[in-house]
Amino acid sequence: MKKNILTIIVMAVSIVNLVLGIVLVFSIVPASNKTAALVDKVASVIDLNIDDPNSEEQDYTIDDLVAYTKTYDSAVNINLKKDAGDDSNHYAQLAGFTISFNSKADDYKKVSESIQTNDIYVDDIVKETLGSYTATTLDLVKVRSEIVKKIQAKYNTKAVVEISLKDPLIA
Repeated sequence: MKKNILTIIVMAVSIVNLVLGIVLVFSIVPASNKTAALVDKVASVIDLNIDDPNSEEQDYTIDDLVAYTKTYDSAVNINLKKDAGDDSNHYAQLAGFTISFNSKADDYKKVSESIQTNDIYVDDIVKETLGSYTATTLDLVKVRSEIVKKIQAKYNTKAVVEISLKDPLIA
């Protein structure tokens, strides 16, 4: 008789365990999937780079960089976009810029000569990129990165690796 009662108790506990396992699968797993999806959406909205920022290996050293500097005769004012509800005009003032070339790149000589001869195109990219931001959304690190990407796309090269803005002033 004791064996039958013990068997019934073990069977009842097993069934309760099975039911609780099913409840876990159907309640917690979908909730965790929704949480993961929410985290992905939030990360994409605030433009987080979840991957390793050093994943793009640099194939150059600081000794490989060659700089070209353009200095304006007088500081240039670049109008910024207006913020919503802001009636005042804001501008960025710039004294010039310096482009760093990777001298080890295959097309370094061609691209550097082209940019140094006709720096008006880079000048336009710098002004257009700065002008596309508002005074509150302007982030110079992001702007510099965007300018480099636009120059690389314009000249179809990876020889341009960095740009520095000379004496930037946001007002």
